[in-house]
Amino acid sequence: MRTIPGPPGQWLIGDVTAYQHDRLGWLARNRDRYGDVVRLSSTAVAVHDPELVHQVLAQTNGAYAVDSGLRAGRRERLAHEAQVAEWMAVRRDIWHNVADQITHLHAERFSARIADELSGLAGSSFDLAETCRRLLGRALTDFCAGADEDPGRLETLAGAADSLFGAALHALVSHEGRVGWWPRPHAREAVRANHRLLDLLEDLVRRRLPLARPEQPRDLVDGLTAGIKTEADVRRAVSVLRSVMFASHGVPGAAQAWIALRLAERPELAAAIAAETDAEDRYLGAVIKETLRLHPPQWLITRTTAEPVVIGGHDIGRGVEFCSAPTFCTATRASGPSRSGSTRTAGWGPSNRMRVMPTCLSERAHGSARATCWRQSS
Repeated sequence: MRTIPGPPGQWLIGDVTAYQHDRLGWLARNRDRYGDVVRLSSTAVAVHDPELVHQVLAQTNGAYAVDSGLRAGRRERLAHEAQVAEWMAVRRDIWHNVADQITHLHAERFSARIADELSGLAGSSFDLAETCRRLLGRALTDFCAGADEDPGRLETLAGAADSLFGAALHALVSHEGRVGWWPRPHAREAVRANHRLLDLLEDLVRRRLPLARPEQPRDLVDGLTAGIKTEADVRRAVSVLRSVMFASHGVPGAAQAWIALRLAERPELAAAIAAETDAEDRYLGAVIKETLRLHPPQWLITRTTAEPVVIGGHDIGRGVEFCSAPTFCTATRASGPSRSGSTRTAGWGPSNRMRVMPTCLSERAHGSARATCWRQSS
C-alpha cells in the first residue's frame, strides 16, 4: 500500500476526512494529481483506469467481495466473505434451472399492472427517479414472490426492500466512519431495515414450504423452496431473495429515470423505439447504452479484496476497499459512442471519452437520483 501514490492525509485514517467532505471533488483532484490508482487510506484505494476497474469487477466473488457498507471492521467483513462462495453457487443453480420459466410468468403477471401504473401517471407531476425506483421495486417483488395471493403482503415486502435501499444509501453517503468503534446511526438504521426485510422474507418462505409444489415455478420463491430440506437451506433461500430484492431496483431505477428523461427530450427516438419489432432492436439498445454512457446511474462502485491481489503493479493485501467513480474513468474509447447496428444516438455527445460532468456534483446526482439536472462536459 505504501507504494501507491496519494495525499499524505492524517495518522491512522489517511485522507478520509477530506474525501468525506467532498467525495467527487477528492476523486477528481487526486486523479489528476496522482494518476489512475490513488491511496485514500491504509485500507482504501481509488481506481480510475477502466481496464483495472474491469479487472476488479470481473473477479468479484473471487478475489473481491461486494461490501454493502453496513459492516464496520475486519470481523464483519470476514464473516461476509465466508458466505460469498456458497451464495453464488446457490444463485447460479437457481438461475440456470428456473430463471427463464419465472421470467415469462412474471412478464405475463406484471404487464397489465405496469400499464395501469403508467396510465395513472399521465398528465400529472411526479418525481421521476422515485417513481422509476418504485416501479422496478414492485416488478422485482413480483418476480420474487408474485405467486403470493395476498397483495398487501407484496406491498409490504416492496416497501421493506425500498426502505433498506434508502437506509443503506444514507449510510454510504453520510460522513460516518467505517471502523467498529465509530458512532454510525445511519448504518444502525440500515441494519434494522435489513433485519425487517429478512424477517419478512423468512416468513414468506416458511409460508410457502407446506404448500403443494407447482409443476412449474411461478416465482423465485417457488424455485428456491423446491430445494429446501434443512434449516440451512431456508437461510440460503432467504439470503438469495434478500440480495435480489435489495440490489436490483435502486441503481436500475436511476438508469430508467435517465432513459425516460432523454426519450422525453427526443420524442422521435421514442416513436422509433415503439415502432420497431423485438427482433430489430435497432434503436432501443443504442439509446440504453448511450444513456448509460452519459449518465452512469451508480456514482461509485466498491469492492473489497478477499485475498492478496496485484493492481497496477501494486501488491495489495486482503481487506482493502477499492472504489471507482464511472464519471472519472479516463480511457479513450476507440469505437466512440455506443452503437447498435448502424444506428447512433447522434447529438448526444461529441466526445469519445468517458468524462461526463454532471451539473449536480454530488453523490445523489448519480445514485439516489433526482434526474432533474444534467449537462455534458465539452
